[in-house]
Amino acid sequence: MKRTDQDQNAQAVTDGGKPVAPAIIPEYVREGVERQDTTILRQIATWCEQLADYRDERPIEVDDDEELVEVNEDGGDGGDDRSGGTQVIKKIPCGKDCNGCPHGPYEYRVKRQGKNLKWEYIGRVDS
Repeated sequence: MKRTDQDQNAQAVTDGGKPVAPAIIPEYVREGVERQDTTILRQIATWCEQLADYRDERPIEVDDDEELVEVNEDGGDGGDDRSGGTQVIKKIPCGKDCNGCPHGPYEYRVKRQGKNLKWEYIGRVDS
């Protein structure tokens, strides 16, 4: 399981010892979680880990008219444009009545943002 800056921030504690919720967590979520007893908190924590793992492991999907050529998990730290996320090489249709479709291949960097995927175009791949 990958540890991110957000994970590390989630483990910060105040001088009183009570964990501090990261600022990214909405107030309505934090308040609801804080009202739960210890048993429920542990079940929420387990469920959250399972949900995060599930989202991380979901395969990259492309549209029916696209052709997936290659998928490479990078595992980088996101320090530059070509690290972090998943490298996807795919061919895509041009949207016109074209005898050469699909075109490409093209490289994309795909990163998960919550439930959604963010596709960043990197460029054409020389075949």
